[in-house]
Amino acid sequence: MLTNEKPFVLLDNLTATDFILKMIEMGTPIETSLVGVFDDKGRGSRRDIPLPLHRDGDYSTDHKDKIDIVGLYCVNEGDARTLIEHDNVLLKFKLKKGEALIFDNKTVRHGREGEVKDRLLMRIWISKK
Repeated sequence: MLTNEKPFVLLDNLTATDFILKMIEMGTPIETSLVGVFDDKGRGSRRDIPLPLHRDGDYSTDHKDKIDIVGLYCVNEGDARTLIEHDNVLLKFKLKKGEALIFDNKTVRHGREGEVKDRLLMRIWISKK
């Protein structure tokens, strides 16, 4: 599904089960989490703040360099935009309910802009090893 030429894909009309099974086909899940507004301080993914472009695991000692693929599934949509940067091209996605953005964490950086509010994503980290 992901290649060097196409290191990310946007899928639509998925159920959460479809998304989970698709991610498991790509490798071993190493963490599954919900990304939404849960905290006033702490990890950026759990707060209503913009996130600069980064690779998942950059700020983690447990998963540093182990996350090969990231999958984001939209459980509840909102105004926030997910940013994807590859080969100096920046794309912006306003994920809708039932859409999934899956990308190669080694070659693609991602971030977030806008207010998160009620947006809720399911995030799965995959290791290909």
